[in-house]
Amino acid sequence: MNINNDKINFKLQDFVRIMPFQGQENWLPKLSQMSMLYHFAEYETLKRGIRQAGTWHVDHQNLDRELERFNKDGLIFTPLRKSGYYQGFAHYHHPVKPGEPFFWYGVLTKTYRDAQIFKKADEKGDHFTIGKMLGYPECCIKYFIENFPKNYDPIWVNLEGKVKGYPEANQMLRYFGVRITSHLSCSPTCKETKKIGEIWFKIMKERNEKLAKEMYQLLAGPMIWNSYHGVVEVETPYFLGVTHTFPYFEKPRIIYWQGISKKLNKAHEEQAYASASKKNS
Repeated sequence: MNINNDKINFKLQDFVRIMPFQGQENWLPKLSQMSMLYHFAEYETLKRGIRQAGTWHVDHQNLDRELERFNKDGLIFTPLRKSGYYQGFAHYHHPVKPGEPFFWYGVLTKTYRDAQIFKKADEKGDHFTIGKMLGYPECCIKYFIENFPKNYDPIWVNLEGKVKGYPEANQMLRYFGVRITSHLSCSPTCKETKKIGEIWFKIMKERNEKLAKEMYQLLAGPMIWNSYHGVVEVETPYFLGVTHTFPYFEKPRIIYWQGISKKLNKAHEEQAYASASKKNS
């Protein structure tokens, strides 16, 4: 499929809609809870030194309170730029209009040195250094660098039809806040992504084991990702989610997903967690 600049510059008003099926209305609050659980793991991996850096959004009205929390947890927040609010996901930072609310987009690190390395990489557009500091696998960083300039929602750009993969690699519900890992995987069966996901999932279970397992099964279960004309529909057995995305104009691009779900071994989780903590200490 040919990609042109019209597609890259195409901007649809951002929106998110989640429509639960009859009898599944409890999924609306549950998805919000899963999103909060993900953000808990995202923060804890920084606090525990599992990865060097993490991007973070701070509302301008909560900056003082959040800085106090970061300092208490031994973290440094370095603002990078202001951004207007948006729904779902965004591939660029929205302009800040006078009088309207905004947030600071920045980076959380353990040290000032790491903060400055990240800041310089951000200024230069050095996505490889940024990805390594965020704890992404090298294969997935290379995939992002190659594909993001052509497709700002690069969900396995060369795949469609029936796709099987690890729940840890499934980012098809990230628009609605549901994900186990923070990066776009290079493939649905990326083993490095699975290893990282096991660490994040362990942290999620510490917070809420029942909810974490429900989220894992949701990401492992069947779903249909259908993208066309800048709109993507994601259908699960419980709800239909709709949002904006990269525009496919010629024909719909459809993924019929089925996760490879294996029972996680607790000893294996502990080993992966200890290895990651030691690597970044």
